[in-house]
Amino acid sequence: MSGQRNIKLWIIGIVVVVVLIGVGVGAYLGKTKVGAPSDTAASAQAGAGGTDDKDLIPIKTYTRKNCTSTPILVADQKGFFKEEGLKLVFTGELKPTEILPSVLNGNNDFAEQHPNAIATFVAGGAKIKGVGRSIVEPGPEVDPKYRHMRWFVKADTGIKTWKDLIDYKKGQKLSANGLIPTCTTFLLSTITDKTGIGRDRLNFVAFDTDQAALQALQQGNIDIAGVHPPFYKMAADAGLTLVGDSSDAGLGTAAGIYLYYFTDDYISKNPDTIKKFLNAMTKAQNWSNENPDEAAQITADFIGAPASGSHYYSKTTDIPEEQVQPWIDDLVNSGNLKPGEVKLSDMLTHQFEQR
Repeated sequence: MSGQRNIKLWIIGIVVVVVLIGVGVGAYLGKTKVGAPSDTAASAQAGAGGTDDKDLIPIKTYTRKNCTSTPILVADQKGFFKEEGLKLVFTGELKPTEILPSVLNGNNDFAEQHPNAIATFVAGGAKIKGVGRSIVEPGPEVDPKYRHMRWFVKADTGIKTWKDLIDYKKGQKLSANGLIPTCTTFLLSTITDKTGIGRDRLNFVAFDTDQAALQALQQGNIDIAGVHPPFYKMAADAGLTLVGDSSDAGLGTAAGIYLYYFTDDYISKNPDTIKKFLNAMTKAQNWSNENPDEAAQITADFIGAPASGSHYYSKTTDIPEEQVQPWIDDLVNSGNLKPGEVKLSDMLTHQFEQR
């Protein structure tokens, strides 16, 4: 509990510093070239024609070298941004702790996060709101390989199911990758509560990437590794045992919900740009759902690592509040938020929903 509270206070500290002094240092410009993937020769054929780049509205975001990049890359490379009069500008890679400050200080226009992280940011003073959905958990009619997360253990543990973990290393903590508040910690905690393992047995260790977590599992440095779709095959090829997936949390579509967010100031000053952005992202997300193999390849090519799968994405811009609420309730139940400290209206806007 104290570790969770320290994380919240640390996030609040970042928010307060940025709000008060307006951090604008060059470190937030990241490590990679400014621009967009469609600027490269390899993807030049993908854009929609007829509009000069100088007439496009730039929309800035940090360079993602992970599985969350897919719909943004698709929107850029398939010309959906250009169709809406927008031009994607990648500003460079950032550490996770630098992403929120980069949006608050205007170096980036948008980012995306799960509801528990956004709620924690808002509790810390960040003036941001979620404007639309990105990733969601697919229903049972969709191939399980598109579910938001899977958890693996080493084959030599003999573990086959969640129930097997109840007596595994009895009396000891079980280490897993994750950082509070994220999907990795929320979903695994929820699953362990439901299966009788208990979240009190979990010890979370932060890793920069899913690949790093898988490597740590193989080396015996953690007991459980949670990974996302682009790396399911990598885990299977390594001979790791699948224990379960995000559907085991019993949350339905809410298990994967991921929200694009902008600052309140940007929303107030640029509502038309956000509408155009969400139009492009909706096109890209539907295209990615319909062309998952190509979407995964676009991601793999860009991040420079094998990506054998893709997430599943929302088909609309709406944000059903009943999908967000469980993430907030968990923060309250775990002591990371006080009851009523953050209302849904503090962290979401329905202004851009298409009805």
